[in-house]
Amino acid sequence: MLTKLAKEIMTSPVITVTADTPVSKAAAIMLEESVGALVVVDSDGNYEGMLSESRYLPEENVIPYMRRTVLRVFGTELGDPENIEEVIQETRNKPIGEVMAKNLKTVSPDAHLAEVAKLMVDTRAHHLTVVDNNKPVGMISRHDLLELFAAAEG
Repeated sequence: MLTKLAKEIMTSPVITVTADTPVSKAAAIMLEESVGALVVVDSDGNYEGMLSESRYLPEENVIPYMRRTVLRVFGTELGDPENIEEVIQETRNKPIGEVMAKNLKTVSPDAHLAEVAKLMVDTRAHHLTVVDNNKPVGMISRHDLLELFAAAEG
C-alpha cells in the first residue's frame, strides 16, 4: 500500500510574513506570489499563525443572544455590503497580527496523507501549515490534494 507523506505533497518553501505586516502589503504579496495564504512567523522564524484570502472577504457572523447576523471583514462590521469600500480603507493599514488566524492545527513533514485530509476536513481548512521544530517548512492546500487526483500513475 502506498502512503504519501506531507513532505511529498507540500509546497515549499512557504511564503512568510511577520505580524506587523500591513493588510495591504500581505494582499499584494498573495497576488504577486499567486498563493491563497501566508504563514505568519515571529522574528526568529517560529510559526505564529496564518492569513488566508478568505479573511479578506465578508463573512457572516451570528451576534450572540440575538436573532440576527452581521457581515464582517477583519472583524470590522460592514453593516451593509455596500460599505465594503469604506471597510477596505479602514483596514488596509492594520497589521495582520490583529486579523490573522491563530492557534491553527499544523502537521509535521512526516504526517500521512490520511491525517492531513482528516484534519483539513475536520477543521474545514483550505490551507494547512507543515511545521518542523516550530518552523514552517511547507504549505498544503486543497489544490495540492486535487493534484493527487489528477496525477497519472506510472
